[in-house]
Amino acid sequence: MRLLRAGRDQVAGYLAASAHPFYGAITALGMLVLYEVFLVWEPDAPVMFRNAPEAWMRSLLHSFGLSHHYISFFWITLGLISIPLFWRKGVVFSQRVFVLIACEALFWGISAGIVIQLVMNSLLLAASSLTGHLTSDIALALGAGLFEELFFRVGLTSLLILGFRGLFASRLIATLAAVLVASFLFSLAHYTGNGGDVFSLYSFLFRFFAGLWFTSLYAWRGFAVTALSHAFYDILIILGLG
Repeated sequence: MRLLRAGRDQVAGYLAASAHPFYGAITALGMLVLYEVFLVWEPDAPVMFRNAPEAWMRSLLHSFGLSHHYISFFWITLGLISIPLFWRKGVVFSQRVFVLIACEALFWGISAGIVIQLVMNSLLLAASSLTGHLTSDIALALGAGLFEELFFRVGLTSLLILGFRGLFASRLIATLAAVLVASFLFSLAHYTGNGGDVFSLYSFLFRFFAGLWFTSLYAWRGFAVTALSHAFYDILIILGLG
């Protein structure tokens, strides 16, 4: 009985720690650094692979006078600053937690491919999303996991949950409503702007279900697990394993 209780306490401790913004900030910084490293690894690769949320964030920062050449350094500095800001008494840095986060994220990334494939009957990955350079394609996956999760999950979903809390007494109902709306907007965003894709019902539903998966995971498990799951999911597709 004691062993069962101890195991249950360890699982609960991991779930709480891995969902904490402190670990989310460290994960975001690590993904950002890897993303930039992979981008410069193949300097001859096309620049078209930078994802839409990153382009939006870069345009916003540029409008405030920050040169495009310094935006990456600004993000890395912001990431370094955010880590101690998110730290709270009782939060302990643990390599074991990060290993478990990576293992859990890989599990959810594989599961995402299986579930979405069952729903859609096949996976969709537009040819224009690939660069033909392995390191650049991995950068694409890391960038999507990082910037799309920051924009659509941390930003949009969190705001929607906060807004729906004012409409619904039940936190669960508010969260479910936010997940549905955020997933719809996530899919719709791929067809907006000059670089948007041509709309098709298949691709829209595919992206909606993908958004539904990762938005639900974020609402339950937080940023670190969700961002890495998204990256692993894309990497598996790129390698032809998804």
